[in-house]
Amino acid sequence: MNVDVLILGGGLAGLSTANHLGALGVRSLLVVEAKGQVGGTAASIRKDGFTFDYTGHLLHLHDPYGKELILALLGDNLISHERRAWIYSQGVFTRYPFQANTKGLSVDSVSECVAGFLQTIHRPHKIRKDENFLAWSRATFGDGITRLFMRPYNEKLWCMPLTRLTTQWQGRFVPKPSVSEVIYGALAEQNKLFGYNATFRYPIRGGIQVLPDALAARLNPGQVRTGAAVISVDLEQKIAVVEGLGEVKFERLVNTLPLTDFLDLASPLPEGVKAARKLLRYNTVYNLNIGIARAGMSDKHWIYFPEKKYVFYRAGFSSNFAKAIVPRGASSMYIEVSRRPEEKVSLPVLER
Repeated sequence: MNVDVLILGGGLAGLSTANHLGALGVRSLLVVEAKGQVGGTAASIRKDGFTFDYTGHLLHLHDPYGKELILALLGDNLISHERRAWIYSQGVFTRYPFQANTKGLSVDSVSECVAGFLQTIHRPHKIRKDENFLAWSRATFGDGITRLFMRPYNEKLWCMPLTRLTTQWQGRFVPKPSVSEVIYGALAEQNKLFGYNATFRYPIRGGIQVLPDALAARLNPGQVRTGAAVISVDLEQKIAVVEGLGEVKFERLVNTLPLTDFLDLASPLPEGVKAARKLLRYNTVYNLNIGIARAGMSDKHWIYFPEKKYVFYRAGFSSNFAKAIVPRGASSMYIEVSRRPEEKVSLPVLER
């Protein structure tokens, strides 16, 4: 095969790239996806009347262009929610985000959190641009909030010391409340919704799979090949060997595979790139989906678990996103665990 543009990976990034290139007039393009369906990690599995997502993909739609595109793709197959997110620690539930909702914790913990936060206001620490996340958190929220939530939760999620984590990523993801909001949230339950994910949309039917399916449906027949894993990429000869297709000659290449995977199958690579590959650090999220034979498991959307005694960092109730993804009288939930690549994880196939 010969194509102008070869796109590795049929997830949202690869499919969106193909759609936008097509809109620019590129007709000779091919998307190759190893799995038997499009979607990548934004895909769904159907089993025994349940629809399970690979992991959570909720649509927040803050970008005007992205919002317009997704609304055009999914039309009336969307439902809107106000987030119902909680944190479980010290044996109690507190509202999310932790930094603005400490009511319910022990008196000593609430005092430590509020006093530490007030110190960041009255005795501020100048935050450098290259500050690590731990130092940034202490300077932004104080020692109490950092000790009880920011540090244990983020170390569980990122699987590394927070002194090795930068702060360029956090922006809208870790909002800082005002003094009045912190004090109010220590004395009473406040219903204010903080952060970028305060509201979200989700498909009414079909799980998140309907989004990549809608993107793929806009492409021409034959432009997407599933069950087509990339075996190798020769960057000099511009030839990829793809399972089921053989050699695919390309003029331009777009990679949406995990960067480590791509670098491991591409050659030749400059020595500097090989050295940089060895320095890349990442983790993997293992998502356990559970179908439950009774309705109303919880009224919450998801719950954070910062404490070390829980191996998972978050659990959620996907049947609260959309009723149609479970059989009548049933519920579904998911549990997320983060692991480094060198950690061995046993994944038995459970059948009843």
